[in-house]
Amino acid sequence: MQKSTTALLSILLASSMLAGCSGNNDNGGTDSGASPAASGGSSASGDTNAVEELSFEVMIPKFGVDPADTLVQEQWEKEMETYLGVKLNIKWNRIQWGDEYFEKAKVMAASGEIPDVMLSLEGLSGINDNGEEGLYADLTPYLEQYPYYKEFVNGTPNSDTYLFSSNKKIYAYFDGYDNPTELTPSQYSSSYRLDVFEQNGIKIPETLDEMYDAAKKLKELYPDTYPIGSSGKYMAYAGFYNSLHTSDDIYWNGEKYVFGPTEMSFKEALEFMHKLYAEKLMDPDYFTDEIDQARPKATTGKTFIYPLSWSGFATEFNDNEQANVKWTNALIPSSKYGDAWLYSSEPAGKGLGNGSGIVISAKAKHPELLAKMLDYQYSGKMMTLMNWGVEGTTYEEKDGVKQYTSNILNADNLYDELCKYGVGTTGSCRAGIVWTPQDRVAKYTDPGSVTSFYHDGKETEESYWTANGTYGKGRVAPNDQAPRINFTSDENEQISNTMTPVRTYVQESVIKFIKGEMDLSDWDKFQAQLKKMGDYESVVSLYQSKL
Repeated sequence: MQKSTTALLSILLASSMLAGCSGNNDNGGTDSGASPAASGGSSASGDTNAVEELSFEVMIPKFGVDPADTLVQEQWEKEMETYLGVKLNIKWNRIQWGDEYFEKAKVMAASGEIPDVMLSLEGLSGINDNGEEGLYADLTPYLEQYPYYKEFVNGTPNSDTYLFSSNKKIYAYFDGYDNPTELTPSQYSSSYRLDVFEQNGIKIPETLDEMYDAAKKLKELYPDTYPIGSSGKYMAYAGFYNSLHTSDDIYWNGEKYVFGPTEMSFKEALEFMHKLYAEKLMDPDYFTDEIDQARPKATTGKTFIYPLSWSGFATEFNDNEQANVKWTNALIPSSKYGDAWLYSSEPAGKGLGNGSGIVISAKAKHPELLAKMLDYQYSGKMMTLMNWGVEGTTYEEKDGVKQYTSNILNADNLYDELCKYGVGTTGSCRAGIVWTPQDRVAKYTDPGSVTSFYHDGKETEESYWTANGTYGKGRVAPNDQAPRINFTSDENEQISNTMTPVRTYVQESVIKFIKGEMDLSDWDKFQAQLKKMGDYESVVSLYQSKL
């Protein structure tokens, strides 16, 4: 494992160091800690030096493991007290991520009674609406006053419309990322039962036709199986759509917004899946299986191919010593349209997503200090703390390259060990006030992402992030690089009212087409019914009008 991780670190080093020479003084480990106020700056709401203790309430999600009392959480509070020059008295309210947090945040925002700081999941339009109605503090004055968040704002394409309200105000510290590499990778791949393929001399598919041929051969060899399965409903069809350069919704095709289900390539995807189903190459439960149902099939010789899967599942299957199987990941197979698109690629550079963000109550005392604190989470020093932990304890750095310490790498369970310290890379134990910005290098060099990957006729052990990013260079889906556009609350309501019945009809029809309950010769009838379900063309035009 260490050998693979070290090689990966070397691959990423060059691009990371180039980013470090770009003129950004925030180098991740050497922030002076001097605040703008200490350097002669002034606050938007008075003299921050007059405050000795900052008391406030925070509501954020937890992700399985409570970070309270972990080393990283304790260090976070110490760093913040030093940077702000005040003692912190924080009432933490950490609620389990999922429906419990979603409902609690929704109810609180609707009631108008919120804590001083909370993670809002309302999306840009909802956050802007509540900001303009006076529920959330206006953070715009602090962009110039405090330096770190501004870098992420400036690095976000179309930030003036993507992050700000119509009156040019910003009301949230949005979810940030820093990817100093040239990779735009994905964590999703096609997955294959490598040992079975090799035992029977079957090629790991590079095209859809080769996937079909492989499935046919496997069905002949193992007639009681269904070679092609699904490991999750949300991505069951996406691998086929990406192979054929289409989508089941409105998407950016590189030139304009289009509605995928009207495209011939969408029909071709359904034709291909119908062929698999009709010839019993596709699991009858393909439409409903989640990973809990897929796992036993993957480890008992019932499934041999996942057209699209989270790449980490291959490692999980392979680690099952009782099963004694060998799965591998590979790029999504291509088609007559060319190289398949990667699924859900991550962008390079620094930037922000606008789906959720940390807000400050307009009633909070000392919003200038709260803003300064949240801004500091976007500094290199704090990002290193949140994503890597404490130097000498959880990571070490040599020649500009960070790597986990031997006590972490050699632990029986690397993620459990990181959780003990509160290192956020695990995803299940996140200290600080989430969302805290992600250091993508920490994620891409995560030893847990090292798995089997098959490319160019051979298997390697490497990070699925860098494998997809390197071998899949140039395969980013156009929609993953779509122009950053936004809609008002009224427009979002219009889109929802129009598209909900359309999308429901598409989802139901996809299953019927695949099963043969709807005949693909009735494609024109399907198109006519789509128009009756809702005026999707007006919604596509609305998308276009935002360019």
